Amino acid sequence: MAGDGSMNISALLDALPNSDDPLKTLIQIKTVLFAVHPSALRDVVPNVSFSSVFDCLNSSNSEEVQTCCDILGRLLEALQTQALLINFNEELLRGLENPKQPVREVCLKQVQRAAEENPSELMTYSDILLVIIKQLGDKSIGVAKAAGKVLINLGRNISCLQGLSQGVMLEKLRNVMEQDDITRYRVHEVFIEISQNSPEALLMCSSNGFLQPLINDMYKDDILVQLNCIEMLSQLAMCQHGLLYLDQQGVLGKLETMMGNIESDPMMGLLLPGLIKFFGSVAFLHPKEIMTKYKTFVNMVFSYLECQDVTLRGVAVQTLGFIGSTAEGKLTFDKMGPVVPAAVERIGKLVKEPPSEQRVIALNSVANLLKLKVPDQTEELLNLTESWFRRIAPKPMEVLHNITLQPFTELKTAALNVYTVVAAQPWGQHMFKEHPGFTEYLLDRSTETTKEGKDGKFEIVKTLVESPTAVEIFGQPYFLRLRTYHKEGPYYVRTESSVASEGDN
Repeated sequence: MAGDGSMNISALLDALPNSDDPLKTLIQIKTVLFAVHPSALRDVVPNVSFSSVFDCLNSSNSEEVQTCCDILGRLLEALQTQALLINFNEELLRGLENPKQPVREVCLKQVQRAAEENPSELMTYSDILLVIIKQLGDKSIGVAKAAGKVLINLGRNISCLQGLSQGVMLEKLRNVMEQDDITRYRVHEVFIEISQNSPEALLMCSSNGFLQPLINDMYKDDILVQLNCIEMLSQLAMCQHGLLYLDQQGVLGKLETMMGNIESDPMMGLLLPGLIKFFGSVAFLHPKEIMTKYKTFVNMVFSYLECQDVTLRGVAVQTLGFIGSTAEGKLTFDKMGPVVPAAVERIGKLVKEPPSEQRVIALNSVANLLKLKVPDQTEELLNLTESWFRRIAPKPMEVLHNITLQPFTELKTAALNVYTVVAAQPWGQHMFKEHPGFTEYLLDRSTETTKEGKDGKFEIVKTLVESPTAVEIFGQPYFLRLRTYHKEGPYYVRTESSVASEGDN
């Protein structure tokens, strides 16, 4: 089979240079190629010559060029990366610098593969890497991002990162950074991601000047530049060593000072959502450190629950839910005194107040605050989530049920999601059992007519079926009905015959 494929492909490739209709021949080659399984192609490709396909990349016919790219992508993908680099080094180089974007992209894809599968081998091809670095400044965003991915993959290997951080590679990177601000930020983005890999990687990126210019930009009197900096630095703060580095550089202190200057500098208000999200993202991973050390952020995020600005209020609600979605976040909140229960009450009120977008945000925040995985269900945390649920409203189950009856899909889905979170916890299961009509509602498929509604209710049932406490709380007969519902799936429709047979029984 592979032999036949090899002969057919080889014959067509040999005919390509002298073809009167190159496009027709290329389409034939593509058809044959895509009819051969990729695993079989690995046996075929080493036995054929396809330099003629590379030659067709110079065609002025865009359809020919695209077909060539499809063919080359298929052929090159079948090669081991070492063979690819050894045998097609010059072709890849020409392709990477081809003025046609599809050509650059197909070659970049192969270099990406080499960076993932054989980074040390790729590092020996400095000519290719220098072009990749240059492409960070490509006018095509897609090409620039693909080039960045190559470098990011290489940066996962510390010896490869060392190679990028010295000699001609380092010089090329620095030159590219000077091209323009857009390109410089692309370089920063690459090395921010690489820095997250390890403290050693971060030190290398910092010592070679890939991080400090970004930090310096934060002090510029340009809101858009500052917004970009905050967003990018928040990625670095997601890892422990990155957070420590930013703290040592005074970045967190500077950002908190910026938050404190909001009232005296109205323009700084544009930065506020980004600043809150920055600290919120960091607090998600390090709640105790952030919530105890950065009081300006803490005071601001709680105070903005009462803010008249819908956007800022929404950001505050989302941020508190995000921080409180982890067990550590909940415990941190619990030690902050009455401010948190009051905040939960406020979020509960927002669940009932228009606009709908705000209600959805509030419901999602409630779900995050109540979410508690089974391994985290200590008595302390279960008592805490139950107390928060009861603070949402005097009759929280009734509030949620009323929302599920409304014909607004996004709102209903958010309420069902809260039910799902509550369903995972014993106190929630007791509430389900004790709330009038809820157990019947849960098994009544007729209440939901949309896919989202059916999926949402199914998740509640699934959570109960998988819970280690549900059978004891609900009793065996009802639990068996839940299991039947779960087994039948979210979209089950009872037929007339099944209804009749149940009646006979």
